[in-house]
Amino acid sequence: MAHLTFHAVLPTGYRELGDAKGPDGSGIFDLFFDNIDLPGCVDLPALIVLAAKQVDLDKSFITVNPPETITRIGFDEARDLECFVWRVLPNPSETWVLQMHQIPAGRLKPRGNVLGFHSRNQDGEQARVRDDFSIARVFIVYHSAE
Repeated sequence: MAHLTFHAVLPTGYRELGDAKGPDGSGIFDLFFDNIDLPGCVDLPALIVLAAKQVDLDKSFITVNPPETITRIGFDEARDLECFVWRVLPNPSETWVLQMHQIPAGRLKPRGNVLGFHSRNQDGEQARVRDDFSIARVFIVYHSAE
């Protein structure tokens, strides 16, 4: 019988995304956590749990196992892809706010998953000034056969 378990993707610390967040102010627009192994993962829905702050715009988004081309894709095109999970919900304050997003059944696999966070501009595009925000305490809660 399957039971719930979790995987800590980013249990401590935080990561910043946006225009001036990278080395030398170059910007981090697409942040990936890769090689995520979920032992015993079964083909059922799962949850991404995270905290976010300073999310000013509503078209930054989360993906699971996206194609390599995702870094060149805007929000409107991405939301039609199987890898799309949901938007990073707006929270323009300095306070960390909990977010939970459902991953549909069949999107996760037992080994080698990739979780992506994608900062986009007000039009949802990967150009010009993109949203600056922070994420922390990222977990995947999933059904496991083990």
